[in-house]
Amino acid sequence: MAEDGSTPNAETARERGTERNTEGNTEGNEGGGGVASARDRFQRLSEDMRGRYADVSQEVRRGAERASAEIRRGTERATSELRQKTERARETYQDVADNARRQYDQVRSGAGDLTREVGFYVRDNPGKALLIATGVGFLLGLIVRGRGDEDDI
Repeated sequence: MAEDGSTPNAETARERGTERNTEGNTEGNEGGGGVASARDRFQRLSEDMRGRYADVSQEVRRGAERASAEIRRGTERATSELRQKTERARETYQDVADNARRQYDQVRSGAGDLTREVGFYVRDNPGKALLIATGVGFLLGLIVRGRGDEDDI
């Protein structure tokens, strides 16, 4: 109940300008007061929705900016790690290539030494060398020929 003894619905009706006149009709309905009241309510709702839309838009914009900044930081971190790992891979490749080159040179040098040693042995022992070469040739012939069938004998 209001201070003047009327109910809350009566107060609301008075605020909207829809008090009953002596003939029992509502003034607001006949005089366009209902339309004005609806217009006012629509205007308030429209302003409220604009405010909410602005708030939501602002929140979405802030969220997008935070996400963009986080993506940028992640990209920078990933790029940095990729550069470091690429440099490590390059260094490892260089180490392996150098090591392979050294080993190749050692094998090549060793093969040259072995060829010289075999040459010296053949000059010093030509008979033994001929017998060894014949034996090796015979064995290679057997290996290349394979087992073969029994009918080939």
